[in-house]
Parts: sequence; C-alpha cells; structure tokens
Amino acid sequence: MINLTAGQYFLHVARFKSIRLAAERLHVSPSAISRQIVKLEHEFGGQLLDRRAEGVELTEAGKLLVDHLAVVFNRIEVAKGDIADLYDLKAGTVSIATVEGITDPFLSAHITGFRARHPGVEFRVRIRGRERVLEAVEQHLSQIGFVYDHYTHEGIETVGQWRQPLLALAPPKHPLADGRKLRLDDLAQEPCVMPDSGFGIHHLLNRAFARIGVTPRPIVVADQFHFLIRHAIRNNAIVYLPLQAVMREVTLGQLVPLNLDCNDFEHRFIYAVVRRGQHRSPACEAFIASILSVFAEGETSDAALLARLRADQA
Repeated sequence: MINLTAGQYFLHVARFKSIRLAAERLHVSPSAISRQIVKLEHEFGGQLLDRRAEGVELTEAGKLLVDHLAVVFNRIEVAKGDIADLYDLKAGTVSIATVEGITDPFLSAHITGFRARHPGVEFRVRIRGRERVLEAVEQHLSQIGFVYDHYTHEGIETVGQWRQPLLALAPPKHPLADGRKLRLDDLAQEPCVMPDSGFGIHHLLNRAFARIGVTPRPIVVADQFHFLIRHAIRNNAIVYLPLQAVMREVTLGQLVPLNLDCNDFEHRFIYAVVRRGQHRSPACEAFIASILSVFAEGETSDAALLARLRADQA
C-alpha cells in the first residue's frame, strides 16, 4: 500500500522539478525525500524520475502516477471536509484558483465575510492567468475557479456567471475623460497599458482594434493588474480592465471610466467553474452558494455605479 507521505513528497518534487526545492518547501531533508521516492519506484516497479544535474524530469510512469496521486489527495481533502460537516463547518478547506480581476476587494471581502460566520474554514487561493486557473481546477489543485470570458472544456462546468464588461479607464485629467461619447478608434493613438498575453483581455483588445484596422499603443505590457493600474495613473494613460479590478481606484476618483461605445467589450462575464462530477466538501459547497448569491447583486450595483460615474462626467 502506498505511503501517503511518500506520495506527497513525490507530488512536490514533480511540481518543483527539484528534490532540493521540494525539501525546502516541505521542511525536510533532500535525503528523506529521495528515500521515499526510491521506495515508490520499488513499489511500482519502475523509474519515476530522470535525475539530472539541473533537477529532475518525470518519466512516463511518473506522469501517470502524478495524475493518480492528484485524485487521491483531492479525495482526502473531500473526506476531511465531509467530516467537518459533522461539526457544522467548524473545520475544512476551500481551495480557489482565480484570475486577478476579482481578487480585491470582491473575493477578499467575501472570504472575510464567510470566515466571520465559519472561522474554522481555511482558504487556499491561487491567482493565475485564465488557462492556469482552468488547469488547476482540472487537475484537482483547486475546487473552485473564477475566469473571464467563454471557454470550452469537457471536464469543467460553469456554476454561475457575473456580467463584467471591459472598461477603458483613465485618470480624471486625461483629455478624453470629459464624458464625451467615444468610439474605439478615438482611443487608438492614445498611450495605454495592457495585460500581457496570459490574459484574455490582451487578446480581446488586439481583436477589437484589428477590426477597425489599427493596433493599440501600449507603453507598458505587464502580468499584474496592480502595476498596470498604478502605471496608468502615474502616466495619465488608458488602462483596459473590468470594474471589479479597479473598484478601489474608481471609488477614490483616481480613475474614471471613459464613455466608450464598443460592443466587443460589453459581453464579457466572469464565470465560477468547478470540475465536472467532482464531489465537493461541505465547506466548498457552502462557499459556492454564498458567493453565487451575490453575483446578481454585483451586476446591479456595478451597472448603477457606472451610470452614476458617467452622469457625473456629463
């Protein structure tokens, strides 16, 4: 019978592609990890790792074992959650993978509220690009995922959605921030900042501008929204993000939404997704129900705030 400690060690080595890095993360010695992996290789009758000077690579057998172990440890987390249900959610873990756009304040605030009601529930949050969020849900690394834009994946299903149009925003002193009605070609020559190609926004912008025969003029491309927001404010540039990603700056008056008419930007949603057929812990189910209950309310409040801000600009 497989030793769970050995399985955990092996998954960490597979993730970091290094016995040394796995040992540092697990706070054990590299030799302890090596011994456990040798036992695994003996138990499964074959080599699981190619050991190299620069690290390790999984063999075909090792890749198969990683897939199976991920399922095993996911079931263990589910078992812990099921047992926690006997104690009225006094324990349990909710694992989330999400794109950056709703992490703060929305997701952070909702986790805070949930833990106020169930303080024994712990949260593990991975903030990733869209494809890696879907990957984390598919591979049992996270129970819930939040992604922007439509996707097709037979192993993942949508449990809720929240309309989140893409906005063009700028500091109040920007010459186009006076409330006038704008088309996308009015923005084509304006300096802007953009998320990199790991984000759906990047590709949406390129497609939208290509339709009118131009390309955007990013002065900075980056993989973190916070940096892009601060850089846009500092350089009086346009930033393209959904409202939830810039709620703090909009509320403080540091950024205002431009009065842009662009159909390509309107029909965007954030989707709450789960692995199809996955048995979820009671804590996970309770959090899903809790957060979906405010999706519709969020759409209404977002629309009201945008209407008010644009009225103030008029």
